[in-house]
Amino acid sequence: MSLVSVERKERVAHLVLNRSEKKNALSPEVLKEMEEALKSLADVNAVVLRGEGKFFSAGGDLSVMFKASKDEGTQFSTAGNEFMDFLQDFGAVTIAAIEGGAYGGGLELALSCDLRVASPQAKMGLTEVNLGLIPGWGGLKRLARIAGNGTARQVALTGKVMDGNEAFALGIVNYVSDEPVQFSDELAASISQKSRESIRSIKTLLGREEYSSDLEAELFGEILETPVARVTLERFLKK
Repeated sequence: MSLVSVERKERVAHLVLNRSEKKNALSPEVLKEMEEALKSLADVNAVVLRGEGKFFSAGGDLSVMFKASKDEGTQFSTAGNEFMDFLQDFGAVTIAAIEGGAYGGGLELALSCDLRVASPQAKMGLTEVNLGLIPGWGGLKRLARIAGNGTARQVALTGKVMDGNEAFALGIVNYVSDEPVQFSDELAASISQKSRESIRSIKTLLGREEYSSDLEAELFGEILETPVARVTLERFLKK
């Protein structure tokens, strides 16, 4: 069985981690398959990421880390960072549907998505400090951007495991639902009807280290000339 599977419906796709026997731990092979799967989805507007077996991801594969030398550990971190950057900048809206657990690299994966939907009973945290490690896939910088530097310090330094409601209160997840996959699918279906050019431009602007008003103006001008914008504006003017 493939480590990652894809389910498509019109302009929405589900990207499913298929290592339920390993609680969907993220090995270099899993990251590679995820990237290849995403590259095959260039024509969709929204992607839901979820784990098989009602468990999002236990994080980086500990068996890989245990055997790694310093140089191999650096390579593992670099490869993970490159994938998370790729996911963050992916042209479609990405939604993490968090069931079960999202620990360490699993939460870093969710933080690389645009939106996060969690079950109230879900458990998540940057738990690397509990293992004598540090987050190695960009989770610190993303959590600081999403929820603030103070929250990033609190979560990473304590290694505390939060449930969905706690993560929502801290601004780490966007929505809490008893059925996070269904909720994410419905959210993705709604977003998928939006303009692809608008989605990609918004992600480009918000994905920059420093916001650029000049780029905003340039993209705004380009968007105005798209067929979707022209048709929609004309329709509103005729009301």
